[in-house]
Amino acid sequence: MNTFKILLICTVFSHIVAEIQILINPVNLPENTLPGTQLSRAYDKDVAGKADAYRFLNKTKEFVIDASSGIITSTKIFNYETDPRRFLLIVDTGGPLRHVLTINIIDVPESPNCTADPQFSSGTATLDIDEDYPLFQPIYRVTATDEDSSNGDRLMYSIETQLSGPKKGANSFGVDSISGIVSLTGEDSLDYDAGYHVFQLVLRATDTTGLFCQGILIITIRNVNDERPLFEPFPFNSINVTEKKPVGDIIAKVTATDRDEDSSITFSFKTQQEMFALDPFTGIISLLQPLNLDNSNNSKTYFLEIEARDNGNNTSTYMLTVFVENVDDPIVCDSSFSTAAGVTVSVPENVPASTFIYMILARDPDPGQEVEYFQIVVIVKNRENLSLESCTGTITINIRNVNDESPVFRYMPDAPINIYENLPVGTKLVKLTASDRDIGDLVHYEFIGTQKEFSINEDSGEVTVAYPLDYEDAATPHSWRLYVRAYDNGRVHSTTGTLTVNLHDVNDNPPQCIQDIYIIELPENTPPETLLVPLTCMDKDGTVPNNNITYHLIMDAFANGTFTLMNNELKIGPTRLDYDNAIFAGMHFKYTLFVKVSDGGSPVLSTIITIIIRVSRINELNPIGPTSAFTFNIFENAPVDTLVGKITFTDADWPFNNVKYTIVGGNLGSPPKFYIEADTGMIKLLDSLDREIESQYKIVVRVTDLDNDAVPDPLRQRSGTAQVTVNVLNMNDEPPLCNPPHLETQIYSSIKSPFIQLNCSDKDSPQEQLSYSIVGGNTNNQFTLWRLGVDPPSLTTTQNFQYDAFQGIQVPLTFQLLIEVTDELGGNKASQLSATTTVIVHVFPWTTTHPTSFTKTTTTTITTSVLIKISYYWSPDNWIPAVLTLTGVLFAMCLYAVVWCLFKDIPPCSRFFLHCHKRQQQLPSLTTKEPGHVPRHGNLLKSDPKPNSKPNFLPGHHQLPQTQYWWQQSSLVHRVASPTPPNLQNGFISSSYQVVTGQSQAVGDLGLYHSPSQEAPEPKYLEIGFRPQQITTQLVPQVAHT
Repeated sequence: MNTFKILLICTVFSHIVAEIQILINPVNLPENTLPGTQLSRAYDKDVAGKADAYRFLNKTKEFVIDASSGIITSTKIFNYETDPRRFLLIVDTGGPLRHVLTINIIDVPESPNCTADPQFSSGTATLDIDEDYPLFQPIYRVTATDEDSSNGDRLMYSIETQLSGPKKGANSFGVDSISGIVSLTGEDSLDYDAGYHVFQLVLRATDTTGLFCQGILIITIRNVNDERPLFEPFPFNSINVTEKKPVGDIIAKVTATDRDEDSSITFSFKTQQEMFALDPFTGIISLLQPLNLDNSNNSKTYFLEIEARDNGNNTSTYMLTVFVENVDDPIVCDSSFSTAAGVTVSVPENVPASTFIYMILARDPDPGQEVEYFQIVVIVKNRENLSLESCTGTITINIRNVNDESPVFRYMPDAPINIYENLPVGTKLVKLTASDRDIGDLVHYEFIGTQKEFSINEDSGEVTVAYPLDYEDAATPHSWRLYVRAYDNGRVHSTTGTLTVNLHDVNDNPPQCIQDIYIIELPENTPPETLLVPLTCMDKDGTVPNNNITYHLIMDAFANGTFTLMNNELKIGPTRLDYDNAIFAGMHFKYTLFVKVSDGGSPVLSTIITIIIRVSRINELNPIGPTSAFTFNIFENAPVDTLVGKITFTDADWPFNNVKYTIVGGNLGSPPKFYIEADTGMIKLLDSLDREIESQYKIVVRVTDLDNDAVPDPLRQRSGTAQVTVNVLNMNDEPPLCNPPHLETQIYSSIKSPFIQLNCSDKDSPQEQLSYSIVGGNTNNQFTLWRLGVDPPSLTTTQNFQYDAFQGIQVPLTFQLLIEVTDELGGNKASQLSATTTVIVHVFPWTTTHPTSFTKTTTTTITTSVLIKISYYWSPDNWIPAVLTLTGVLFAMCLYAVVWCLFKDIPPCSRFFLHCHKRQQQLPSLTTKEPGHVPRHGNLLKSDPKPNSKPNFLPGHHQLPQTQYWWQQSSLVHRVASPTPPNLQNGFISSSYQVVTGQSQAVGDLGLYHSPSQEAPEPKYLEIGFRPQQITTQLVPQVAHT
């Protein structure tokens, strides 16, 4: 009972002590808050102004509390993903109470980290690939991490820019948005020979909040020998050589180029040639055998199929046609005929006329070669050798030329000649050839009709382009049928031929747009589907697909989804414009879009249109706070400039949270007690407070946004209001006052009733919270304070002053009582204030006997003493007593278990473990003197022992009678009664009894208490458990001991 009183008193005192105030609790701390940031503040009025007053009971390195001011700050930048997310700090001020401060670490979206590959993040990551690298195979993987991924954040990868060089404009690479794997997409072929030697990719990893990191990857393209050699064709893929070309002379040189760097080319004939030889390295074609057309085995035309092969085993073929031109040879007579001796031919006399006798010419004349004349010298002789008769004469036969031959076209293409419009003026299309067998007759060429686009050389027959061709020009036909005339000298004979020329379109005109750059400015609240600009472009090329125009919108990832290009119309959407974005601020609040206008020709020609969209801000949102009503508490003794509380409003318009706080109403007091910092929302104390004058203030704060609209403030400013309640907390700063401070009265020694009442009060404590006590001058505790209700107490005596029952006091007595008045009854002892008042009481005897001796009069001096008592109490939290109680119970159980294990088998101690031991100590048998095994209660015995006919006796030689009992079928616990021996001494006596039944027995202990000064007690009961059955039992004493 005494322990319970102590605990009760401690509990009551714990509620008297003032609590520690925490300005902000719990604290929600963003993880990126800088060290040294003030998080909250602890305040305990009992230790206000003292040094080393505040501390944390639990050790922590993450937070510190200023020992004198109670300001709590952080010491590090936290990481929400790795650091603990909640801290519980026990704030202690040395008093009995403590306060738990909860600090929650709040996740702040963090930018992804691309520094896993330092070279990538620094812009020096490079790799080499072959130009024939397969499509969609991994080349590089962007390695980026995001600490917010544990909270469900996901990264998206994109290519921001892709630059190629030295030739620009290729778009060959792509990146998987999920895995970050860079690969070839095939949009533009990766061709080293086309000038794409290096690519610079700006790769970006963006999280779901729009934060990103990026790096640069430089990909160098290695040249691969994948190009075939290309022959430089001869005009009309043919050459002309004369039949007189000497053997071994060079007739032509073929050349081929290979776009692959450092590639060597070798040449060879696809089929074996007997007339010509080909140098494999230089491509020089030389003559192996004469081309003499007089040899019937020789041909006028040779087709040479030439193969070019590079060192990568890439081949190409070219067909070169060699035309052999006839050369007129001089007339050559038979060698014997030309000698001086001449030629002798014998013929029979009967030779018929017109018989061939002799050929003068050594060979036939060339085709078209005519003999001008023949001169024959004839000698006539007699057959007789002796006859000198003879004659000699010369016959000359002259052949006269007659212009009887018409020119004949040797070469006139039958198939149409296809040309492209981009052929320059002077380009040879074809060379027409015609011949005239008439000696000395030349062939000339001309067009029949006027042709401005083409011209023909009068002498050579070459047809060339004479005028710039333009397929798109309406005045230029797309096909010509040219009539060519070949005529001889004097235009005596002529021949005509037809030549067809078809003109083909070339994709030589890129798309042309009426405007190459657009600058558009619009407010951010422009609705989706709004048409921004219709693009108007055209292509002058006259055929499809050269004039088939397509539009492709090129934009960065941030603008993706904000704009849509449908055909040639650029619209907003599906995502609406949003000026209020930090990334957009870094882009100077403008979108730069590119529209690539391309035709379908080969090669594709395109034009880039630049569209700059400037977005102006609109003040769309009001400042909002977590609540519209704020309540703050401040102690009345707080110094000027103390932080009362902070109002935090947010504004989602850019610039974010750019708001101004202004107090616009409420009862601020006179003069005003508070002011607010316009930029922080911190309400601070402007003048001292007095709770006894005003305990609560109501303040109206207006929160106005600043510079959130393109229109200057205040035309479109938005605002919100907050109702702030400031409660002034009481501080015990007024001590009690007694009026008057000193009292003096006279009483008789026989008075026992209250004789004077104190008059004390306290400005900040009601009467019921004032306590009074006599702290001095109360000799022998002769006076006491008597209090009725809440009124001040009265002074009264505790006894009369009749020390001598017959004579009483001899002389008057004077008592100077010092009474202490303390406020805040039941409050914090450390904050209690007290005052004292002095009461002088003159006590006079009821009958006064004057002594015969001289008594010196004592002068009474009134003094005032101030007593300060500081009491410290320990007031644990509610969970501490529970833990201590549970610990004590567990300890007692463990101690009991140990004792049971050690003493369970010791007979004198076994009775203390009735329900724990497995077997009872061996007892004397009921039927024999040998000890027998007695099972626990409730167990059946195999034998049926009979009760002992000679029961044992208790000390004092008193026999306990045997008593018959009936056991109820429904009961498990039964009582057995036994009277107490009348002559027992003081103390306890215990006896062991055995209850014997027809089927079972049980053993129990019976404890009795006897006092000689009392009558014999009522019979005590022993509870014994049996199985429920109706049996007859006997209580037989077994062992008795004192």
